[in-house]
Amino acid sequence: MTYGWTGKLLRVNLSTGSITTEDSSKYNDYIGGAGLGDRIIYDEVPVGTKPYDEANKLIYAVGPNTGTSAPCSGRTTITSLSTYTKDNMVVNAHMGGEFAVQLKYAGYDALIVEGKASSPVYIKVDNDNVSIEDASDLWGKTTRETSKLICEKEGQGFCVTSIGLAGENMVNLACMINAANHCGGAGTGAVMGSKNLKAIALYGSGSVKVSNPAKILELNKHVISDLMGSNNNHVVPSTERPWAEYSNPSSRWTGRPGLTWGAAEGGAVDTGDAPPGELNKFGYRCQKAYMDFGPVSEKYTVKMTGCTSCPVRCSSVVYLPELEKEGYTSAVSNTCMPNFMWSKIVKNYKDYVEPEDGRFYFNVACMSTADDLGLWDNYGELPNTIAYFINNGLLEKILPADEFNSLKWDLYEAGDAGFVKDIMYRISKKEGVISTLGEGAYFVNERYKKLLGGKYLNAHEMSVWSPLGWSKHHGNEAAAQVGALINNVYNRDCMCHTIVNITGSGLPYEVQKGIIDGLFGEGALDKPKAYTPVNQAKAKFAKFGVVKQSLHDSFTLCNWVWPMTFSPRKDRDYKGDLTIESQYMSAITGEKWTEESLDFAAERVIQLQRAMQVLWMNTVDMRNAHDKITDWPFDMEPDFKPFEEGTIKLDREDMIKAYTLFYKEMGWDEKTGAPTRETLEKFGLNDVAEKLASLNLLP
Repeated sequence: MTYGWTGKLLRVNLSTGSITTEDSSKYNDYIGGAGLGDRIIYDEVPVGTKPYDEANKLIYAVGPNTGTSAPCSGRTTITSLSTYTKDNMVVNAHMGGEFAVQLKYAGYDALIVEGKASSPVYIKVDNDNVSIEDASDLWGKTTRETSKLICEKEGQGFCVTSIGLAGENMVNLACMINAANHCGGAGTGAVMGSKNLKAIALYGSGSVKVSNPAKILELNKHVISDLMGSNNNHVVPSTERPWAEYSNPSSRWTGRPGLTWGAAEGGAVDTGDAPPGELNKFGYRCQKAYMDFGPVSEKYTVKMTGCTSCPVRCSSVVYLPELEKEGYTSAVSNTCMPNFMWSKIVKNYKDYVEPEDGRFYFNVACMSTADDLGLWDNYGELPNTIAYFINNGLLEKILPADEFNSLKWDLYEAGDAGFVKDIMYRISKKEGVISTLGEGAYFVNERYKKLLGGKYLNAHEMSVWSPLGWSKHHGNEAAAQVGALINNVYNRDCMCHTIVNITGSGLPYEVQKGIIDGLFGEGALDKPKAYTPVNQAKAKFAKFGVVKQSLHDSFTLCNWVWPMTFSPRKDRDYKGDLTIESQYMSAITGEKWTEESLDFAAERVIQLQRAMQVLWMNTVDMRNAHDKITDWPFDMEPDFKPFEEGTIKLDREDMIKAYTLFYKEMGWDEKTGAPTRETLEKFGLNDVAEKLASLNLLP
């Protein structure tokens, strides 16, 4: 009996129409999710393949934890080749919603999509019945229209993941959307478009077999009662509560008496108090729209929603009927950057119903449009780029005069989201020169390098972290060198919340420091904006972040909440429990797992991905070829010097040392940052070591 894993992969070849299944157990050493996807890309996609080549693949993968009822286990990892960064290396996209559980209940650990259909299609998975269906009538439809039409045809129980115009036209910054608003980014929507794959419709009526169901239920209760806080595992409330020793206004634990879901069906719902241990109130803790927009959002909030198996409910559903008059979807939901990034493109916002509600309406309108089009903001990079080109007078220089004048500048001056909606449609349809801004920062910089003069990628307001083209994702503001190092490990923004969940937990610094220094050594965690030079404890802390991110993307768990480093409970001295994932793994699989053995398996995934970087870039010099940082983290806040209190500015010489210490922790060559033969063989990657050796790519 196999527990946790289904033991099956589903492979669909769109070129030949072949649909087959195969044993997935050969990938169990990689846990699942990201690990499984990375290994398949390594084994099956030739080095040098481009993202839109027929030889590229899309792997939708889940882990042994998916579908077990473990909190926050409804994540899917999508692995393919990057469409928008230099060298088009392997990337993992992360998607919430319902896809993961439906895939697992249908009986599969992964869906591998390969080849290219000759005309638009969608893949229908109804348990064991899998087919490739004609999607010609769906091509050109929005993601919401596509989901509606497929569900009307196939049944309301299907979970539909689809692309919009941006994916169809292979816009580099295109995403896929499932369950109306859950995004899988990293350009994977464009890869779907390159394969003429409009959608995937999933329905699973099976279950996941686990070794010890009673233990899983026990763990669930323990995690929700004793360890979880709110979104990003903020473990203190945002306002003073009689049951809480600490509070912090930046916490996402915003629920409190008097704060309501003002637009809830049947009348306003008071979120009230949700102290630790009261399980039935947990879902009222996080009112994300209120955190992003304040009181103006309260009367429009319908409820909080989220992914399957998640009690946190971090995504605010808001209903703004005024937007219907202007052709927008009026009910939308999101939890991250689209909530507030688009409004930076304009200087002011028109009021809708009451004074000062414009920014809220503006962002919701843009978010609605982006979801319809399947257009990915890339952690703010696309709106940053549009704003940068406007604010620096660059649009006039790259656009023909008639195209520049055709933009809706009257709406721009009025602070109307229609200005951005028009640009989004042009980008998604690849209409005009302005559509080049959707290629991603690296390719935008390459295209307009002479005009940009080296300033664009290095501008603080752009927040591009790597010269290879990915954005910062909680960088030097999250424990200085620790957050900085993590942003250099991947081939896209790191998507790692392990560290920012700690620094942003809401607990006083002294409490955080006691726990973190106890784990990694004295000096692991500095006081915010009072950073000290790098040390080995910080390198250990950074490795912890990388390994836990890899674990959660492979297991699969939501890294926006896990790991349970801290607890909201005073009687635990606010200490979490980092063994919980391994306890779940043991209860699920019936095998004996420890935190150390599970982290080892997760690190195997990182070691493989590092070796793939060496292969794809054809050099061992990862320090200089892959791990460089743009200038702004070193040049920001010119009135400060690095290490002065009040700044998060990095020091160049200190970061050189930081790389060396981190490479040592990872078992990589301390000069080049490339994995050594010894390290690869330690993780059972002997075949990978041999391949690198044959190409003279071992340090």
